[in-house]
Amino acid sequence: MEKIDILDLSLEELEKEFLNLGLKKFNALQVYQWLHKKLVFDFDEFTNISKETREILKSKFEIGTLKYVTHQVSKDKKTVKFLFSLPGKRLIESVLLKYKNRYSICVSSQVGCPLKCDFCATGMMKFEKNLKASEILMQFYYLQNYLKEKNDKISNVVYMGMGEPFLNYDAVNKSINMLNSKEGQDFSKRNFTISTSGLIKEIDKFSEDQKQVGLAISLHSVIDEKRSELMPINKINPLEKLKGSLLNYQKKTKNRITFEYILIDDFNCEKNDGVELVKFMKSFNHLVNLIPYNKVVGKPYKTPSIQKQKNFYNYLLSHKLNVTLRETKGDDIQAACGQLKVKKEEIKDEETN
Repeated sequence: MEKIDILDLSLEELEKEFLNLGLKKFNALQVYQWLHKKLVFDFDEFTNISKETREILKSKFEIGTLKYVTHQVSKDKKTVKFLFSLPGKRLIESVLLKYKNRYSICVSSQVGCPLKCDFCATGMMKFEKNLKASEILMQFYYLQNYLKEKNDKISNVVYMGMGEPFLNYDAVNKSINMLNSKEGQDFSKRNFTISTSGLIKEIDKFSEDQKQVGLAISLHSVIDEKRSELMPINKINPLEKLKGSLLNYQKKTKNRITFEYILIDDFNCEKNDGVELVKFMKSFNHLVNLIPYNKVVGKPYKTPSIQKQKNFYNYLLSHKLNVTLRETKGDDIQAACGQLKVKKEEIKDEETN
């Protein structure tokens, strides 16, 4: 009989499983806290659980399927990229980012991505599967334990790794709720951000389900033809429809929306691009996050000169936009925005079993 992934169960689901097995409801809470609060992933270390109960657990459940493979540290020590394996030799990456007084982690929600945004390395991979909530949680838990050894902890979680989070809506939503649980990490919903390419139905649902979680839109142009060239999803969810959905989201949640805008030379950071972007942003309580394009092998795009980046930034600033020009982090280890991509042939068989 196939074992149940115990990390994928919410406390309520775990309590039901325990009662079905003839175990006590309070034992489910004890086990949940060992897993999600103490981050202990060995049944034999659950010292307040009887040996008999632990044997039942081992016969019915397994603890996670995400395995650490390796990690890389950037030259400036501010970025660490982690490679994890899943059954079937599937691979994902997660990124730890160090700022002045906090750590942020970038988690993946899919193996590959079916949306095939043209500037993104992940889109060049074959899409293989949606991650389970447990596989998203284990990225957080592994990096939290990694930081614990350094007497530090995670401050923010961004769903900006491999995949489109809203194409895996239920698992992403569940992982947020479980991390937020007082019986787990008790991680504030204000410290989560979901990045989406603009899936309208899911944005509408998100505005009802997660009113405190931050929303970031992968924008990159407010000219339909240009955005469609970069992001095929724009042909299905064009900017006018997306704008209506985002205005509705903002009306319901009162949250500021972050708009991610990758700067690509000779494409989307010319004067007319700035004029149109200013017009688009006037409707929103916004933050425009300008991101210099990070080189992806096999793609024709180029990064604008530093002066051109500053000129575009200053133009937006002069028109009263709330805008930042992001410092590139982790590009030397292919961990910067748009660069996450794994190559199975580079990993030994024994590491991905």
